[in-house]
Amino acid sequence: MKIGLIGVGEVGSAYARALAGENLALCDREASGRPADTAAALGHTLHPVPGPWLTSCQIVIAAVAGGDSPSAALSALPHLAEGTVYLDVGTASPDDLRASAAAFAAAGRDFVDGAIMGAIAISGPACPVMLAGARAENLVPVFAQLGAPVTVLPESAAGDASSLKLLRSVIIKGLECVAIESLTAAEHLGVRGRLMEVIGDVDAAGFGPFVEALVRTHVDHAARRGHEMEDAAAQLHALGFDGQVTAATPGRYRQTVALRQRMTPPSGTSDTIDAALGWLAHSVGRNGAS
Repeated sequence: MKIGLIGVGEVGSAYARALAGENLALCDREASGRPADTAAALGHTLHPVPGPWLTSCQIVIAAVAGGDSPSAALSALPHLAEGTVYLDVGTASPDDLRASAAAFAAAGRDFVDGAIMGAIAISGPACPVMLAGARAENLVPVFAQLGAPVTVLPESAAGDASSLKLLRSVIIKGLECVAIESLTAAEHLGVRGRLMEVIGDVDAAGFGPFVEALVRTHVDHAARRGHEMEDAAAQLHALGFDGQVTAATPGRYRQTVALRQRMTPPSGTSDTIDAALGWLAHSVGRNGAS
């Protein structure tokens, strides 16, 4: 089996090195740095653009930046043989992935959406991956070689895995930003170690149950927590830190307080995550409605 890799940056390079025993073809528009180093280390030619060299590949993995995903897919499409599976593991928008998949389907080619659920910098090529789209199952053996756990979304289409990853990013990347604001201030005060100790309750609960508990109890405690976050933002400001994410959070609490004033939550709303989310949806709204 021959595997083509379009994009030999952090992800593509990690995959290429882990698949060194396979017949590989590498492509990257950057002719120096990591792409060139990886190609040289593996003894492969580094193609500058997709071209006829893709015709002999049974699997093509595109590991390009999300904004480059559509152009990479469309430039590769004319060179793909029938039966080749094209996998996009960049964090592209779900709409872009659906558009690419439609173009591939019109040409009789297979397009799969792959969402890497973790950090290559931490786990290397063994990062868990979620796959969506027809023939996603064909890619499971490749990720088995990488040591990466794979989840194939049933009855899915391209864009579904990326959509789920972006929802995950709301939590994880949002947490990253507030962690920066908190830890930099804690380091300034010399209490970073103590801070890490006092957030240890998350370990005891487990992250998923902890997040659900936050959402459930938010229904009853939004006013108090909102005031607390105003004080937290004020402390960061007084210390000279730009806590812009922290400063924005009281607005979320005020939305919930406003909802309570016009629509009292039914008894037991905070008892289950389903009930809490059903009620909170009225304060979030869709398309900007509240």
